[in-house]
Amino acid sequence: MSTETDNKPKTQVDQSLYETQKAWIPLEANPDVLTTFMQNLGVSKDWEFCDIYGIDKDLLDMVPKPCVAVLLLFPITQDYEEKRYDLEEEINEKGQILSDKVYFMKQYIGNACGTIGVIHSVLNNANTIEFTDGFFKKFLEKTNNLNVEERAISLLNNSEIEKSHEIAAVQGQSQVPDDDEPVILHFVSFVHVDGHLYELDGRKPFAVNHGPSSAETLLQDTANVLQKMIEENPEEIRFNLMGLIKVNKEEEQVDDKPKDN
Repeated sequence: MSTETDNKPKTQVDQSLYETQKAWIPLEANPDVLTTFMQNLGVSKDWEFCDIYGIDKDLLDMVPKPCVAVLLLFPITQDYEEKRYDLEEEINEKGQILSDKVYFMKQYIGNACGTIGVIHSVLNNANTIEFTDGFFKKFLEKTNNLNVEERAISLLNNSEIEKSHEIAAVQGQSQVPDDDEPVILHFVSFVHVDGHLYELDGRKPFAVNHGPSSAETLLQDTANVLQKMIEENPEEIRFNLMGLIKVNKEEEQVDDKPKDN
């Protein structure tokens, strides 16, 4: 383990990346849309996203297991931004435990947080999730040994993922926002790696360690982080949770059996 975000030399990021930044259509927080998107990019159909309806224990118990990642959609507020910078400054000063097994990348594409959240959720479980030939398998092979900026640039230049994102973005039930309409909702991913819970947010310079965790306690540990966010913004209700789960084939077969009239 390391307390450094990345031990490799940093790539010098061209300032033009920020000045001529691409902006995609934002993805909808819709499990069906994200599942199709993910599977079309080479994830086995044994895996899908599902809604998580709340953070109470009873609601978390309803989530099918195993659940290997949690996607959170939440509003970016001024208060959140201030706390984000305070946290980054604290980590820079004090350091944190950061496993070198964490797959993390920066976000250099506007409105790509949904896609990056899916990438973080999937590639941090590459030892568990089965891949077919496609984007995820190739992207992991290409970027696994790159640093966070190099991974971001590789995504920026990948036409396959851009096209797939565009297709997925227009499949949801929500109206596609206008190009000049501000987007204040943001996706982040939570995963368990090496005994710790990590928050993966491409707007941040590094993954954030939220403390000890396990595969079994991932949901509850993520719920504890979200509870703190809710307590800090008690009037805010725009939170949406989805889990990355493995499909239970036996239950699926039972559901598919014809029922007697």
